[in-house]
This record gives sequence, C-alpha cells and structure tokens, in this order.
Amino acid sequence: MSIDSCYENVIAKLTNQGKIKDISQKLLSLTTNGERVLYVYELLGTLKALPKVTAVHKTENVSLYYRNQGNQVFKNKDDYRALQYYNLALLHAPLKSECYCLALSNRSAVFLSLKKYKECLQDIQEIQTMEYPEKLKDKMLKRQTTCEEYFAKENEFIHESNDETTQKILKLEGPRDPRFPCASTKLEVVFSEEMGRHVIAREDIKVGEILVQEDPYFTLLLKSQFLFSCSYCLSRDLNLLPCTKCCLSLYCSEECRKKAWVEYHAVECYLMATLVQMDFTKLELLALRTVIKARNDHSDWEGLLDTIKEAERNMNNEYRGHVKVDGEWVYDSQYYPSIHTLASNIEKRSISDIFQKAVTAAVFLHFLITNTDFLKPDNKSQEEAVLNCVAGTLLLHIMTSPTNMHGLSTNIQTWDGNYIEEMSIASAPYAYHSLLNHSCAPNVVRFSKLGTGQMTLYALRPIKKGMQLFDNYGSHHALQDRQSRQEALRFQYKFTCLCEACVNNWPTYLQMTRCRNVPANILRTKDKVLDADAIDELQKGDQGTALKLYKPLCELIEALEPYAPCGELADCQESVKQCLTILRGLVPYGYSKIVQWDAVPKVK
Repeated sequence: MSIDSCYENVIAKLTNQGKIKDISQKLLSLTTNGERVLYVYELLGTLKALPKVTAVHKTENVSLYYRNQGNQVFKNKDDYRALQYYNLALLHAPLKSECYCLALSNRSAVFLSLKKYKECLQDIQEIQTMEYPEKLKDKMLKRQTTCEEYFAKENEFIHESNDETTQKILKLEGPRDPRFPCASTKLEVVFSEEMGRHVIAREDIKVGEILVQEDPYFTLLLKSQFLFSCSYCLSRDLNLLPCTKCCLSLYCSEECRKKAWVEYHAVECYLMATLVQMDFTKLELLALRTVIKARNDHSDWEGLLDTIKEAERNMNNEYRGHVKVDGEWVYDSQYYPSIHTLASNIEKRSISDIFQKAVTAAVFLHFLITNTDFLKPDNKSQEEAVLNCVAGTLLLHIMTSPTNMHGLSTNIQTWDGNYIEEMSIASAPYAYHSLLNHSCAPNVVRFSKLGTGQMTLYALRPIKKGMQLFDNYGSHHALQDRQSRQEALRFQYKFTCLCEACVNNWPTYLQMTRCRNVPANILRTKDKVLDADAIDELQKGDQGTALKLYKPLCELIEALEPYAPCGELADCQESVKQCLTILRGLVPYGYSKIVQWDAVPKVK
C-alpha cells in the first residue's frame, strides 16, 4: 500500500459513510496542528486504515540474489549497474558474513574494471580485516598485486579545484554577517507587510559575486541515489559502508554512520523499508526527519518543548527563527528554531489539503508510536505534551516543506558525451535560502556542491543597493509563458506573482529577439566569447573552458542588463550557470544507469 492509496481508501470510506462534510467542519473547528493530527489519527484507527510497518532484515538469500544480478551485468561489461547490485548485496548481507565478504570482493572487481585502483585496494583491505573464505584469498592477493602495480604507475592528474581562480568562484570570501553567519555583510534581512521577511542588498552587487554559503539542517538522499552516495553527507565516495541494521542506508565512513544514527537514523532505521515502499514524497520524508532531529538535538523533551515555546514567542518580531549563542541572536540552519518558524501557509490552504497532510502526519505518528520509543517522555506528566508536540510538528513541517525545502542537483553526462541533463540528488532545509522571494526573472541563482549539502547563492544579474534579491522557484519566463507560471505558482506556493517578467509579460526564450540598440562592440564581444566552440566545450563539461569564460560572461551580463529581456542576455546567463555547474561537480554517464529494486524484497 502507498500513502496515496491509504489516503484514497480513507476518502472512499468516509464518502460511503456520508461523513466528509462533518469531518471537514470538525477539522475547521480545531485550532492547533496537534489537535488536527490527533483527531485524524483517531479517525484512521476507527476506519482501520492505519498501515503496518514491514520489517526487513539482512538475509543471505536476498544478498545472494543481488550478487547474482550483479554478476550477470558485470559479465556484460555494465560496471555501473553491477556496482549498484553489489551494494544491494552488501546492504542485505549479515555483517561480516561470507556473503558480506563476497559482495565486497565483487565490488572491488568493479572498481578494478573502472580503473578505480585506490577504491579497489580499500575494499580488499576491508575484506582482509575479516575472516573471509579461503577460496577468496588467492583471488584477492592477485587483484591486490594488479591494483598496486597500476597504482604505482599511475600518474593521472586529479583536479581538486583548489587553485586560486577556482576558489574565488566557489568560496564565499570577505566578511560575513554575525547574525546571519552564512551570508555576506552585503546583504540585509528586512520585513514588510507585502513581502514578509526578505533579503535586500546593502550595497551594489556585481554579477558572479557569492552572497550566501549555507549548510543545511540535514540532507535527505533521494532513493535513486541510495546506492551511489553517503546517506548522511552526500559524499560520492565509492567505498560505502552499510548501516549495521537496515538494508537501505550506505555511508562513506564510520563517522557519518554514527552521526546519522545519533541525529535521526536510530528512529528511522526500522521504518526505512516501509517509508520507501509506501512512496512517501521527499517533502513528507523531510518533515519526518525534521521532527526526529529536532528532538535529538536536545538532551530531553523538556529542552525541545522550551525551544519551541521561545521560537513561537518570537514569531512576530525581528528575532523570528533566531537563537541566542554566546549572548548574541543568531539565525542559522544548524539550529531548529530557524526551521520551526518557516512559513506554513496554513491560512491559504483548503480544508481538503490540510486533511490530506494530516493523514500523512497521522500515519507517521502511528509508525513512531507502534514501532519506536521516540515518544517516550521524560516523565509521566509529559505524555500529553509530547504527543501533541510530535503530532503538531509533523503536520507543521509537512506544510512548510513544499515552499521551503531545496533540491540539490547536478548535471549528468548523456550518451553523446554532453552534460546538459539535470540529475536530482537530495533535498534539504536551508533556513536562509528560504527567506528569498521568487521572481520569474531572478537576480540570483543557487548551486550545490557535488558530494556535499552545501548551497551557494550567486548574483545572476547586477543588484543595486536597496534592491531585493529574487530566487526562482521553478517557473522561469524563458521556459514558460505567463499563464503557465502563474498557475504553477498559485498551486504550490499560494501566491500570485507580480515580478517584472509577469507584469510586463516577458517573452519565452524561443520568442525573444536579438537585443536592440546594443552597442556593436558589446555584441562583437559576446559573439567572440560565446562562439560555437565555447558552447560545445561547455556542453562537454570542460573545466578549463568554464574557468576561462566565467568572468567575461559575468561582465557581458552586466553590459546587457539594460536591454533585458533579449536572447543574447539569456545565452550569457545560461552559460554562466553551465560554468558553475561544471565547477561544482558533474556526474559521468554510467550513473544514469539506475537499477530497479524493492525496499521490501520479493525474494525471501
């Protein structure tokens, strides 16, 4: 059963009983999120509509099944699919068992085939720390010798992006705002009735400047990336270690495995297979993890309850989302109040939308009550407060997630060698980035660094002192007409966009004409900088070209800004984005070969 079918089942039962109107009126009468979820939880219990958690344990049969699948594709030289199957075999293998060693052994063979000699040696060394089968010893020694020979001869250049030019493009330098430590002092957070909290420029900002560099509250890896990345830090390290208990989480190190366990995974671990199998959305899973981490950030429930009370006292003043650190107010994603106080838009939501989200929250609550000790209070007198807190914050964050969580992505190589397709990797809560309002013609752009959760904000257009910074929520004038954008933004974000592109009905890229009245020297420079060869090299992901073109392109955008919207300006903006994508990390074609697998295996 999926969470969607669970909800549809509830609606069908209530419709048959003629209770939809009564339920809606009751929900409207309730004033807190906790009351809403607990009411729906009781209702689902009455309807016998609460799903059960399916336990998935590590077993040799499932590990063997995936190892055999890996062997089949490895014979066909399909290394990246083989890598995924061997990681599945590793996840399902009882720890330190023979099938665990065999999964590692086979994975090391893939690394050798991929010429990943360091990774191959690391897996072999890991096997040698265990009591591995005698039949493996000769094979491992031979593979180790081969690897060491290649490793010694190898003289490949590994680009670490630490040269001065690259660092200037990738790292926020200069003074940061002590109150908003992820942001440059060139920015200021202000409030107005019309725009709510938003960010403006304290001084003139040039195209290409780094304005914000923010680490998230946590990251949530997407299922498509489970077998390629660290579930905690998103590292693309290939020598991934399995969770010691569940069959879904891989980690780049023992340190990440321990941190994940302490922060949230100890609670999620037993539930993971069911959460994935029921197709909860990333936004719903983000909400669940937020609640778990919020509690685990505190030594006891009393601490969290006090934090929430203080955060809600500050909801309508300038310290909304802030905490006191060493006596000073700070707004930072590492502290829960910055996430707790993000906008939920509940006043703009229909009762059916609230009910659907309350059903999801009630199912999460049921899983936590029946399968974990997460709700165990500090003392008996706290039981009701803890129950209300968990129920309420689950619904709160299910409502805040759609408008405040951000995706992390990069470009992946296509079959023809170009890097023009986007690949989603993870999602995460970023408190500062959530302060940015939307424009269909944004003046800033976000990029995440591959293998990390770090999000960086760049100026995409010149921003004058006092001007507001505008991000893009997914509806861009170059790609969609005004009506399509307005409908999409009203549906997900509950507002009518009044940006310059909407007010002036700017054309899509395909409708744009060449810039008029632009000095000939600017157009000549644009044609010289962004010629066919340069565009081709950028599409191929060439780092040298990206480094060479970045500054000239930023200067061209400055020069072309007065003529917006026009095709030449759009070309330069998209090329700058491509430069940043290249410099922040690309993914080779093999990673597009995603294998299909079930969180609850059909094989027993």
